[in-house]
Amino acid sequence: MDQFDRILRVMERVCSGLAAAMLLAIMLIATLDVAMRYFLNSPLGWSYDLISLYLMAGMFFLAMSSTLQANAHVAVDLLHSNMTHRQRHAVEVPGYLLVVGIFLVVSWQSGNKTLEAYRGGDVIAGRFDWPTWIAMAFITVGFFVLSLRCVHRLLGHLLSAVQNRSVIELPPIAGKEDV
Repeated sequence: MDQFDRILRVMERVCSGLAAAMLLAIMLIATLDVAMRYFLNSPLGWSYDLISLYLMAGMFFLAMSSTLQANAHVAVDLLHSNMTHRQRHAVEVPGYLLVVGIFLVVSWQSGNKTLEAYRGGDVIAGRFDWPTWIAMAFITVGFFVLSLRCVHRLLGHLLSAVQNRSVIELPPIAGKEDV
C-alpha cells in the first residue's frame, strides 16, 4: 500500500504541477489580453479559445486526484460522528467500489475517444484549428489518476475494516478536530 501511495503521489504532484502551470498561464494570458485590448486596441484573438478549450479543462481534470487525496472534495458525513472507526472504514468501501468502476469506464471511454480524435485529426474551427484530442487527453489522464486514488482508498478502507486497524486515514468529519 505504501509503495502504491508513493507512486500515486508522484503522479498527483505532476498533474497538480501541470494544473498550477495552466492556472498561471490563464492569469498571464488574460492579463495580457486585457492590456492589449485596452492599451493597444489589439486583443489576442486566440486567448479565449486556448483558455476555454485546453487550459480550463486541463486545470480541472488534472487536479481532481490531488483534491481527493487532500480530502478537499465535498463529503456527506452526517452519521460518521456516531460510528466507530471500523464502521466508518466499512461505509467508505461501497462508495469507492462504485466510483472505481465508473471512473475506470470514463477513463477507458475517454481514452478511446481521444485516440479516435487524434487519428481522425478532429479539430474545432476558430482563428486556428484547435485539435480536440488534447482536451480529451486531460479528461483521460485526470480520471485515470483519480481512479487509481480511489482504488488506493478502496483497498485501504477495506483492509482497515477487515483488520480493525487504520491502514489508511479516515477523512475528517466537518466541525471536528480529531475523531
